[in-house]
Amino acid sequence: MFKAFFNYIGIILWGFFALITIFYFNETIQINSSTTAMGQSSLNFKMIYSYWDYYFIFSLLILLPYIVHQIPILYKKHISKIDTYKDRAMKLHNQDLNQNHTNRVWSVNGSRMNNPYGYSFSETQSYGDLSGSLLNLLQKYLVNIFVIIFAPIFIAFIIIRKFVK
Repeated sequence: MFKAFFNYIGIILWGFFALITIFYFNETIQINSSTTAMGQSSLNFKMIYSYWDYYFIFSLLILLPYIVHQIPILYKKHISKIDTYKDRAMKLHNQDLNQNHTNRVWSVNGSRMNNPYGYSFSETQSYGDLSGSLLNLLQKYLVNIFVIIFAPIFIAFIIIRKFVK
């Protein structure tokens, strides 16, 4: 019960960021800045709702969680290892060291190490995993935008799929 509730809240929170983007480009949210003669600036925030905006809110609260539950392939995480230049350079460095150290035992004292982390970590300290995570977040964000806008098409697809089976 609690798990389903927290999943629903998580879907709504992720969808909320997409809804804010839709509202901004639909000009529901209007942000104006002005500067007074004294040099003080002010930021005015105004929301003007239309019937489309109520559709988008309904789509976020009701249809988005149902579509996420029925079509999980849209939100599948792509686990793709992004090979950064640091990772490639470390692999080439280790490959060169391995090829040049023949006829003697491998030791730390016998090698000229430019990387002090070569023996402590299996991979270099880079942002390769962060890039994959950001790619998944961007994918989820864009899919939420499309699902909120075109929710009836997704619902029709779910109904057709159920009747075909």
